[in-house]
Amino acid sequence: MAHKPAVYKRCDCPDQNRPKKAGCNHSWYHNITNSKGKRTRATIPDSPGLTQAQAQAILDGMADGVAPEPVKANLTFEKWATDWLSRRRAKESSIEKYEIAVRVHLNPRWGNQRLRTIEKRQVETWVQELEANKAIANSTADGHWKVFQMIMKDALQNGKIGSNPTYEVDGPYVGRSTSYVFTPEECWAIYDEFPERYRLIPMFGFACGTRQAEAFGVCEDVIDWDRCLLTVRRQVLRIKETDYKCLLVDRLKTSPRLDSKVVPAPPYLLEALVEHQARFPARLTETVLWEHKRKIKECKRGPARAYFWTSRNNLLNRNTFNDDLWKPALRRLGIKDEEGNLPTFHDLRHTFISTCLQNGIPEHTVAAWVGDTVEEIRRTYSHLLKDHGATHGALAAGLTARPKPTAALIAA
Repeated sequence: MAHKPAVYKRCDCPDQNRPKKAGCNHSWYHNITNSKGKRTRATIPDSPGLTQAQAQAILDGMADGVAPEPVKANLTFEKWATDWLSRRRAKESSIEKYEIAVRVHLNPRWGNQRLRTIEKRQVETWVQELEANKAIANSTADGHWKVFQMIMKDALQNGKIGSNPTYEVDGPYVGRSTSYVFTPEECWAIYDEFPERYRLIPMFGFACGTRQAEAFGVCEDVIDWDRCLLTVRRQVLRIKETDYKCLLVDRLKTSPRLDSKVVPAPPYLLEALVEHQARFPARLTETVLWEHKRKIKECKRGPARAYFWTSRNNLLNRNTFNDDLWKPALRRLGIKDEEGNLPTFHDLRHTFISTCLQNGIPEHTVAAWVGDTVEEIRRTYSHLLKDHGATHGALAAGLTARPKPTAALIAA
């Protein structure tokens, strides 16, 4: 058997031949002549992280007639992005966001370019263009960048490119997001201004830190009256996966990491809920018993009694709530942020979290209540956690202070 050709790499990593942890993870290649007599190159299977000798041993051990898949020289970004999208197993809403990013933003910029010709300098220039484009918000540009990163990383791992052009490239700058913190007077003014049928919805936001869709999905069976607890495990969704119809779904935004969260329900909320039940009894509806890795249409259904309905006997959706209830109420009350914009419902959740942290409730407790990780709480509310130094600093300093001499030691 003839000796196989030598393996090689085309990346610029300094640690090509002795890969270490966090070192060169690019594939090894070898040259082949295809059936049409054209000279091309092919990847060595499972070669990222191997030394040159190990990759050569794999190539030498291949049987005659068996060769890795040749690299497609004319493979465009658009074709690979389509293939990448077809293999995603995330939630339908996440896949929809990926598809929009690829179709609206990435393909117009990169779609017709051959995948293996995309260079690091081109990517760096594109990032600067994203930052300079005033029509694209920082957070939106960051979302495009992350999708682009995932596609290029997937291409590298599948041997379609020799090196990742996004490696060590900093994404678009994302400034600190600013949120509006309502005062207690503003929270209760919003409650009083809302129609009686819906005034409990903002109360769930500032009293329990629920998201908007979670407040819409509160049902009878989630209230523990004896222990004064609210279990949040449902939300009302109106997305592509539900055919844009409002559906009650047993799923949180953070699924499958978290399937429910329990938060204390203040006495004033429970009192208001009793009054609400007397005037607007909960109605029986269908809830989707969601299962991980299953689409909503494939999941079983179960009964639930939801509290909040429109005048047409439909579950609430965010467009109707925001346009017909939330924004008009804030305009009547004259509540605006420093730039003159109306605060969002999500700012009620921000108000709840900020108030808890400012009053010394540990971040891990707040994180459990609202369904975030401790890292997310620390990253978003680090400016509030610094205040704990003044609140608890004296106590912490006293824990390791030099012990005072006892009476026996003084006498000795």
